[in-house]
Amino acid sequence: MKKRSILAGGVLFFGVFAFYWLYVEKTDSRPKNEEILSQINSSLHNAQAVEMQDFLKLDDGHGVAPFISDKEQYGVSYWERHLTGWKVISIRTDGEPKVWMLDGSDPSSFHIVWNINPGSDIQTLQYYFTRERGYSSSGDQQHYVPGILMKTEASLTGNSYGAMKVPGEWGDALTLSDGSDAPDPLFGDNINMGIHSRFGWIPLGENNKEVKWKNSINNSSYYKGNVREQHMQLLDQYQIEQGEF
Repeated sequence: MKKRSILAGGVLFFGVFAFYWLYVEKTDSRPKNEEILSQINSSLHNAQAVEMQDFLKLDDGHGVAPFISDKEQYGVSYWERHLTGWKVISIRTDGEPKVWMLDGSDPSSFHIVWNINPGSDIQTLQYYFTRERGYSSSGDQQHYVPGILMKTEASLTGNSYGAMKVPGEWGDALTLSDGSDAPDPLFGDNINMGIHSRFGWIPLGENNKEVKWKNSINNSSYYKGNVREQHMQLLDQYQIEQGEF
């Protein structure tokens, strides 16, 4: 009888804990500032983070924590929520824009993440999704691939960092075939960008003039588990004007 009572008590405790985790804590949960710095520095020793700038929740289970190191590097860290709390799953000491794909099969979960040193004179970040136009044929079948150029912007006024959901029309374009070979079955349902499609960015300064990007050569990174991150190609305005992307 005593064992049954202990078992029932354990089940009740777990049930209350699960309810709290799923419904109560989930909406406003976020890691504490000191916990963020502790996990960053213990996971990537040379990150040497000294200031946590913010915690940006992307959804109930994912967040981004931009930080500054003791060498004034502006970095970003990716976080995932587990039963035992928030855990860092990726850290990089450079804040160059990249796309974090929370769910590789769902473009609506893709976010552009950045943290740019305010001393770089960059005021605006232009983001692009591009696809080369092309043509292919196989036997009697012909395949024409129309070119695509889509743009959005983010201002650095007020904050050096940010996380922006990829525009809906970009997501629609990502699901279109670009004429590349079919992906290996090992990729599962993940979006295949193909060899003709890419994300890109251009840093702009005062009067929307292009600013030369100088990335640090002493960057380091840390990844744990299956973190899907897509590189963004550094473009220039001439390439965009000439359609050479």
